Amino acid sequence: MLSPRLPRASGAPRAAESAPTRTRRSPGRLIAMLLVAALAAVGPILEGSMGDGRGLTFGLLLLLAAPSLARAGGPRFHPLDPETYVPATYFLSVGYAPLMNLLTSYGFRLPSRDAAAMEVAYAGAIGCALACTALSRPPESPDTERLVPMLRPKVMLDRDWATILVGLLGVGLIGAWIASIGVGKFFTMSYAANHLEEEGKGLLTSGWFLIKLAIAYCFLRFASVRKAGLPVPKVLLVAGSCFLATILLNTITGRRGPLVWTVLAIGLALHTYGVQLRRVWLAVGMVAVVIYGIAIEGARAVQGSGFDAQVTSALTHLERTENPWEIGELEMVHANLVNIVNERPPIVTYAGESWINAFLILVPKPLWDERPLGLGQRYAVWMAPDIARHGGGFAMSAAAEGFLNLGLLGAGIQIAVMSGLFFMLPLLVAGARDSTMLVRASCATLSSFAYNQFRGEFTAVLKITVSLGFAVLAVVLLTSLIKLLRQSLFALQPAHGGPQRGLHAARLVDPAARPGLQAPRRP
Repeated sequence: MLSPRLPRASGAPRAAESAPTRTRRSPGRLIAMLLVAALAAVGPILEGSMGDGRGLTFGLLLLLAAPSLARAGGPRFHPLDPETYVPATYFLSVGYAPLMNLLTSYGFRLPSRDAAAMEVAYAGAIGCALACTALSRPPESPDTERLVPMLRPKVMLDRDWATILVGLLGVGLIGAWIASIGVGKFFTMSYAANHLEEEGKGLLTSGWFLIKLAIAYCFLRFASVRKAGLPVPKVLLVAGSCFLATILLNTITGRRGPLVWTVLAIGLALHTYGVQLRRVWLAVGMVAVVIYGIAIEGARAVQGSGFDAQVTSALTHLERTENPWEIGELEMVHANLVNIVNERPPIVTYAGESWINAFLILVPKPLWDERPLGLGQRYAVWMAPDIARHGGGFAMSAAAEGFLNLGLLGAGIQIAVMSGLFFMLPLLVAGARDSTMLVRASCATLSSFAYNQFRGEFTAVLKITVSLGFAVLAVVLLTSLIKLLRQSLFALQPAHGGPQRGLHAARLVDPAARPGLQAPRRP
């Protein structure tokens, strides 16, 4: 009852069990949720006996590990499993910095201001753990014979070409954005100025999401064909690699997130398809991300001073970093949460205002110049007016936004909704047996932004969802158009050669698009 029953393609074999078995499984999910709810009392009990934020910190760690222990199919801690990945990304946004501060503090305690913020973080952890546990379901193996055409495997599918075209459209939008700034100016701007140039140009900068979707799709198709033991169309690998090189523009402009989220989207897409990535390689990748982040932070300090100056600054920053686990970005997000919880800035006029504004902000600014300000911008107006006058804002923790709207209950609700609806559920859909490659790639791309959105506000995840939704719609429409054009060209060709000519044309048709035609099953 509580375990989601995801839709499946008609006629495809179902992995679902019989009705009596489902009846037995439903109480299992309910019992798991009740156990997680009972664990929610551990943090306050420990805090009552230990105090100074220590009990809530330990309770938060236990609570966020609970979905991996209570997951359907048995306990498992793989960083890319939904029940582990989603709580871990939430922990980074609210728990990493206070945990490090606790471990390095004198007397092993948090200041009272930090302890108050931990109450909000803990409320969000309850929502995250309950949502992940309620939606958990056993993993399924993909229906490879249905998803990977066996007839003429080297032939590119209509959807392959459509996705590549959508990626090229994204490149065109980003190119138009750079052209609106000026190529010379784009590569000589400071890091802050680059952010300001995005103001009011969301339609153009949404091209990044089209590119990321194309990258995840190309690499997933490549891996799926390899896994099936079939020869790979080289166009997929070349297109995906070229699109990935485009993402490196963000590195040049001092942004570290886009490349990290893109690589993570590829990893999640492969993982949901059953391509298991070893934990040791994930650990190596995590260390590489930390080094990459420190280097970019040093490089953007002299952004616009030339490539040589940025490389020198990056190397200098790496050499001067004594503790690589002290991450300035996470400290800043935590500091903003501490300020909001203790100072209670009057930036929300009624309960739920920022949640309503999150939808209103989706209206393009050229169409509505007086649209509401985002919560991060309002916070900047209250805290640092000079920054706000230049269009700047601050990273607004999702838990902090929920707290501003509806107190501790609001923090729990917002994190539960984001965890379940935007991250957990997409990963489950991506891992369903009969999900198409496009669905897997798009869902993995959306979920790859989990940490970035837990440290942001609700409107940001809505913008990403809408952008990816338009990208998927464009792929579907282009696929239909390509199929129609191809069939029209075949119909216009003279029927020289009689039946043999018709047979040759029929073999070029996408097997998945021909009713009644099934790929031969491999022994």
